[in-house]
Amino acid sequence: MPPLTRLQQPGSRHHQALSLWSSFIQAAAGVVLALSAVLMLAPPLGETFFYLVYFQQPASPVPVPTEILGYLRFANGIIGAVMAGWMMVIIALARGPFRAGERWAWQAMAWPLVGWYVIDTAFSMAHGVWGNVLLNTGTGLMFGVPLLASRRHFV
Repeated sequence: MPPLTRLQQPGSRHHQALSLWSSFIQAAAGVVLALSAVLMLAPPLGETFFYLVYFQQPASPVPVPTEILGYLRFANGIIGAVMAGWMMVIIALARGPFRAGERWAWQAMAWPLVGWYVIDTAFSMAHGVWGNVLLNTGTGLMFGVPLLASRRHFV
């Protein structure tokens, strides 16, 4: 087995910093996982959340037929499942190779998050859904701050 690098040495300044930022990333992923669970397991609560984000009110601004409501709940559940899967990968990366200082793990988290943020936020802006722009920005900051702060440890 090859010797540990300076980033991997337990107790080193780099190892301590990466452990800290790993914890922040895992906490951010936990927040997203909680929202994902709401979308999948408590659809009416998830709808209320998204109505607040999209329309700044806790209910739909127009009556929603039962058939469409069923589809919306299904689609929101699928969105929740995709988000949950993505966050499980983020947590696994943060706990292992990120904490160990493996550069590819930082990149495997950062680039998809940047891609999601740019695409989702541009789409939201194009459709005038400013609440989602704010939600994306808050979520982006939860991940972006620890990723940017930890970048110098991945040389």
